[in-house]
Formats: sequence, C-alpha cells, structure tokens
Amino acid sequence: MSPVRTSFACAALASLLSAQTAPSPAAIWEPASPVLAKKAPGSPAYGLVLTTSLGKLLATSLAFDPGTHKPQARVYRIDGPAGWGPYRSGLERSLMFSPAMKRPADNNALHWSWYRDYFSFTPAEKGSAADEAGLDQSKYALTRIKHVDQSTFQWDVAALVYHITQSPAIVVQTIKLPLLFGPSERTYTIQNRRVTTLPAPDDADLVNAPPNLEAQKALASPEPWRELLKLRSQTATHAPLPGVLDGRKVWIVRLPTQPANDKQAGQPGALEFWKTDPGTGAFEDGLVEVYPEPPGGFGAGQSLRVSGVWYRLQALSLEPATGRLTRLALEPWKANVPALLAGRTLASELGSQPQLPLWESLEQTANDTLLEWKTLTFPGELEALDLKSAGALVVRIEKGMLALDLEVKGIRTRLDAATRATAEWKAQAELAAKEGRPAPATPAPSAESERLADLLDQRKAILMAVLGNAKQALASLRK
Repeated sequence: MSPVRTSFACAALASLLSAQTAPSPAAIWEPASPVLAKKAPGSPAYGLVLTTSLGKLLATSLAFDPGTHKPQARVYRIDGPAGWGPYRSGLERSLMFSPAMKRPADNNALHWSWYRDYFSFTPAEKGSAADEAGLDQSKYALTRIKHVDQSTFQWDVAALVYHITQSPAIVVQTIKLPLLFGPSERTYTIQNRRVTTLPAPDDADLVNAPPNLEAQKALASPEPWRELLKLRSQTATHAPLPGVLDGRKVWIVRLPTQPANDKQAGQPGALEFWKTDPGTGAFEDGLVEVYPEPPGGFGAGQSLRVSGVWYRLQALSLEPATGRLTRLALEPWKANVPALLAGRTLASELGSQPQLPLWESLEQTANDTLLEWKTLTFPGELEALDLKSAGALVVRIEKGMLALDLEVKGIRTRLDAATRATAEWKAQAELAAKEGRPAPATPAPSAESERLADLLDQRKAILMAVLGNAKQALASLRK
C-alpha cells in the first residue's frame, strides 16, 4: 500500500519555543514501518508516523472508548535516526540539557554565566559538519550552547535534534564558562550534510511523548483515524471476524490486553462489534459496541450486551500464534429462573469486577424476564406441582428473599460508608489546602449504586408475589 499523506496547518508555537523559531514543515502522517511499530508496548505492528516541527511521533494501539466510541491511540516519540530529518551535523547523538547550577548562599559564587540553562555536547564526530566548522570543546573551559537559530526549543533536546536534522544549515551560539574570568561567546555556522543512505526504519527508540499541539491537531481530523483503523485491521492480531447476529452481518475484533509496565499504565482488552467491515476505515458509523474484557478474561457463560440486547457467551477461540479471534458463539440471553428464585444476583455473569452500568442493565433484564415468567408461565407450572415440589418451591423462594434482603442491606450500608468517607475526605482536603499541605488520597468510587439496590428490591417484590401464589397452591394441595 502506498503511503498516504495529508497536510495540516501548523499550530502557533510561540508558547512552546522561546525566542525565534526557524520555519518548520507542516504536520504530515503516513503508515509506519511494522518493524518500528513492533517496538511499542504490546508489539502492535502497525501505526502512523506523525511528522511535526518538534519531531516525529508514532500513533498506535488504536482503541475506542466503550461509552463514546471515540478513537484513542498511544503516542510515542521516535527517538533516533529513523525519526530524524535528512541532514546531519555530527552533534545529534551528543546533545544534552545542562541545567543551571544552584547559586550558593555565600559570596564565593562563580561567574553569573554558570547559573543559566544551556545545551551541552561532547566533541563532535571527526570529519562531521560541526567538526569542520570548528565547534569543539575547549581544554581550559566548558563550552555550552546558548541557542540554535536563535531558539532554545524550550530546552527540549529531541526538538533541537529534529530541527538540526531538518536544516541544511544552522547557526549555533556558544558560550565558554571559565572558572576565573568572564565568559566568551562565539557563533558557528554549520553547513549540515544530507544523508545519502536512509536509516533503517527501526533504527530508533520509542519514548513516551509529551503533549504535542500539532499532533493533537493532526489527529483531530478523521482521516488519520480511518487510516489507522485500516492498518490495524490488516494485522493478524486484529483481523475482523465476520459473523451473523440476529440475522444481521457483523464483524468482531478482539483487542488483547496490554499489561502495565514501569513506564505506562496497562490497556484493557475488548471485543468490538461492527456493522461494517472495519477494514474500510469507516469508524464513525460502523462501530456498534465496545465490550471491555474483564480482568479474568472472557469465558463461557458470561453475558454480553450488543445494541441493547443481551447475549450469553457460549465459546470463544483464539489463534495461538497471533491471538486473533477465530470463533465467537453467542446465544440470546435467557434468565435462569430457578437461580433467580433462589436470590442469585448476576454480577458473576459479567466476569470479575463488572462495570456498574452493565450490571444494572442485566439485573433490570432479569427482573423483566422474571416478571414475564410469573405472569405467563408460572400459573401453568403451579398446576403440575405435587405436595412435595410445592413445599420445596416455597422454601427456595423464602430463602432467596432472605438472601436478597441481606444483599440489599449490604449494598446500602456500603454506599452510606462511601458517602461518609467522601464527606470526610472533602473536609480533610479543605483543611490541607488552608494549611498548605498535600490533599489526602481520593477515596475509591463505589462499585455499587442506589439504583442497583432498588432493582434488587424490585426483585424481592416480584418474588413476594410468586411466593404468595406458591403458598396458595401448597395450601390447596394439603386439603
């Protein structure tokens, strides 16, 4: 596939770069080399390279917010020859930020020039453009760089390196920092050399990128997201699985979980349901549902909601080598009425740590199903009961109501405790702010809600009605 490029107007960089900033190219994007993208956590093997005035960035690990369906990506700075421009000075690998020294309290301070920020560098490569221009370290005083092309680049070494490698020529202002006498300054004009052999596409490291206004503006347009979705769909791991759900064609994509490491937070996996092939890149209207993967993974018996309809997962198979989804079997969700009569709640069907909105929705669906069963099916079943089975049914429902009662009381007790903890935290935070102390840690949000307790109270009311009918049937059988 040929690279796709789109130009974007540069954002104003006055707040990012000090002094004057040399003209920079507009932000562009193009498919990344798979060997470079594989260096990202999780080895996604796809991505877009965003080129901005501050350097090249890799956008990868595309995911969609479960609630808003908005696209999200992880962005890394491409640090190394594969992320540089076409010119070399010989300084690229030796530049470092040299922060100002802390001025001592006594009067035996060094010259004022030691107490300012600079760029430092080791001697330029022999025969390089910087070496031939005479830029070198003095034997008797440290040489530091004040600015390049009248800019300090906000002391961002990566931005400076990228600027140098984009420029046929640069003007470097240096200062020598002596121990005894005043500083001396000198200006060097370096005629950079254009590379004749392109670097290998993976000759770079990926570093967590700071916020970049130009990259954000580039990704504010839908075009790069469409291209990123196409690229993701072409990988073995994220290949869409076509299927049929309730007579409608769907495409299902599995996103594997990316575990956390010492550099960044983890990324939960998910199942995505699409009404159009995501390989076309049409994410605005094609995405139907994003179902986050529970911490314990997807397993048979779990409940999934797609387009407002609940299903039960029968089977899920993955290709061992790639983790690609090869089979997903769903059946319409049906309530286990005997379990509901015994007071069972449905959090376990969602996997460990279920999302509260999904839990509430499933309990609501169970209540609706139980209500329909009470009205349409239960009267016929009562007629078939004998004395023993009717007695067992009454005992099961009474035990279920007791279990639900304890569950509801426990939820409300925990919610009250969470409310008190939040109020106490607010008071402590206000006091800490007045005293200039750090605020205490925010209490964890509750995993339950008043609505969930209300739904279980409704189920108790339905069970009460069922119990009344069952007791009447039992009384009749005893006559």
